[in-house]
Amino acid sequence: MEFLAPYWNFLLVHPLISLLVLAYDLVHDFGFAIVVLTIAIRLALYPLFVTQIRNQRAMQELAPAMNELKAKFGTDKQRLGQEQMKLYKERGYNPAMGCLPILLQMPLLLAMYAAFTQAPHLTGASLAQDLLPFVPNPLAPDQTLDLTAHWLPWMEACPAAVVGQICGLGAPDPWHLLPILAGATQLISSVMFQPTTQPKTVDPQQKMMQSMQYYFPLLTIFIAWSLPAGLAIYWVTTTLFGIVQQYFVSGWGQLPRFLPFLKRIPSPADRTLAARQQAALEEERRDMAGKVAITSNGPGSNGAQNTREARRQRNRNKKK
Repeated sequence: MEFLAPYWNFLLVHPLISLLVLAYDLVHDFGFAIVVLTIAIRLALYPLFVTQIRNQRAMQELAPAMNELKAKFGTDKQRLGQEQMKLYKERGYNPAMGCLPILLQMPLLLAMYAAFTQAPHLTGASLAQDLLPFVPNPLAPDQTLDLTAHWLPWMEACPAAVVGQICGLGAPDPWHLLPILAGATQLISSVMFQPTTQPKTVDPQQKMMQSMQYYFPLLTIFIAWSLPAGLAIYWVTTTLFGIVQQYFVSGWGQLPRFLPFLKRIPSPADRTLAARQQAALEEERRDMAGKVAITSNGPGSNGAQNTREARRQRNRNKKK
C-alpha cells in the first residue's frame, strides 16, 4: 500500500497539517489549534451530523411501531421487510444516513493520526513543501513545530536543543488522562443517543447495538491509550461538539437516568419526542386496521388505499 501514501498525504494529511499550522498561527498553542480545527471541521459537516442525529431520533420514534410489525410478521421475513420499508418511507427515515457521518469521520481520524505522527519530524524546510499555498510557514528552515499544549501541564514540552524528538501532543499522554476523558465523553454521548424510554425488544441485532453503546467508550480508551495525545484532544473536542448538537436535536436521552437532576432541565427536543412516537404507533395501528377492513370487505375494496392516502396527507400537513 506504499504507492497510495503520496495520494493519501496530498488529499488529506498535508491539508490537515496546513490547517493545523494556520490555526497555530492564530492561537499560538498547538493544543488550542487542534480544538479550533476540530470545531471548524464539525461546523463544515454540521448538516450531515444533524441529519444523522435526527435520523436516529426518527428510529427511536418508530421503535414501538417496529415492534408491532415484528410481532405481527415475525415469521414472514419478506413481508416484514416490505412493511418496514413502507413505514420508513412514510415517516421520512433513511437508514443509510445513519452511517454516512461515521464513514466521513473515519478517514479524518486516520488522517489526524498520520498528521500527528509526521508533525514531530517536520522542520521549516520540509514543512514548506507540504503547506497549502495560502498558509504561511511560521518556522525557520531548521526549526521544528512546537507541539506543546501549555494548558495541559502534565504534557512535557519538547527541549529546544533537540530536533525531531517526539514529545508534546505528538507523544502519548504519560498520565493517560486524555484517553480516559475521551472515553468518558464518548460514554455520555452514547447514553444521550438512547431514547428516554427504551422500548423492549427481542431482536438480537437491536440488543447488540444497545450493548455496543457501552463497549465503544472502552474501545475509545484502548485505542487512544498509546496514540499521540493530540488525537485524544481531537476526539474529546468532536465528541463534546456532538453532545451539544444532541442536546438541541434529540435531547438528554437516557442521561437523566444516571444524573437525575437533568430531569428538571428539559431540552428543546424532549417536548415533541413522546407525541411523535405515539403518532407513529397510532398511524401504524390505523394502517393495520385498514388492512383488516379490506380483507373482510373483499378484494374490490379500496379502503386500504384510502387509509394509506389519508396518512400520507396527515404527514404532509405535519411538515407544513
